[in-house]
Amino acid sequence: MTPDAPSRWLAPVKVNLFLHINGKIPEGAFRGYHELQTYFQRLDYGDELTFEHTCEPDISVQWQEGAESIALKPTNECDDLIYRAAALLQETAVTQRHSLRGARITLTKNTPVGGGLGGGSSAAATTLLALNQLWGVHLPLMELVKLARELGADVPFFLYQTNAWAEGIGDRITPYPSPVATQWFVLVVPNTRVMTANCFAHPDLIRNEVKSKPDELVNHWQQSGYNAFESIAHAENANIAACHQALRQATGFSRMTGSGSSLFSPVTSLAEAEHTAIILARDTEQIQRVIIAKALPDSPIAHHE
Repeated sequence: MTPDAPSRWLAPVKVNLFLHINGKIPEGAFRGYHELQTYFQRLDYGDELTFEHTCEPDISVQWQEGAESIALKPTNECDDLIYRAAALLQETAVTQRHSLRGARITLTKNTPVGGGLGGGSSAAATTLLALNQLWGVHLPLMELVKLARELGADVPFFLYQTNAWAEGIGDRITPYPSPVATQWFVLVVPNTRVMTANCFAHPDLIRNEVKSKPDELVNHWQQSGYNAFESIAHAENANIAACHQALRQATGFSRMTGSGSSLFSPVTSLAEAEHTAIILARDTEQIQRVIIAKALPDSPIAHHE
């Protein structure tokens, strides 16, 4: 790869097929954090990143509009999760006696900010993966996972490049066969956002779900699973409640992903997804956008932690 040849990567979104909270972690680095069980399903949609390595050590991150506005771009580049990921890998590379290189990174923004789809985490993980290759650092997966944990709870998942069962704060990843690998998804983005910290602090949050094994939940995720934040979001935010009702009426199913605010439903075909999207966009004023995306299959070379 020459410095002039850009490397293009998709930072795919995820949906949480379910999200259960089992209590609080009693000890260790994440003592006091909520402990959860969830299933991360990747979708073939997301921000697009272009990487160009440079001989100078500077790192620059430029955002440009795709399907989403860039109005919520961090005002300070050093606060951008993409920049932080690149700088962290650069620092690690130098300590391992690799030559100091920089990068020009361009993000085309397609993933809604704060929608529970993991856009920032996916972009950070994609940056680690891309620059690890582009700079010739070649850290093994588990070394990258250690860096990812410094950036955010969902970042480690995206490094595995497969669908997975997750525990801990969402950072303990076990690749696990997808129950929806052949399906299309309709994603509804309400014209509102949810503050994750407020959701975790809410007095009505279900925090004591009994732990399950993956095979008890994953293949029966629609019936046996739920999102612990969903009932709170519906009660506190009329726009999310209206979008949920509209999606459920259109497809027979609706569930929130992450701590919200985006909702999703699996459908059996692209034609059904397109028909549903037209109805939702036409009839529900609380909807900002409807996204159609296909489930990404499991990686045949997934690694276990």
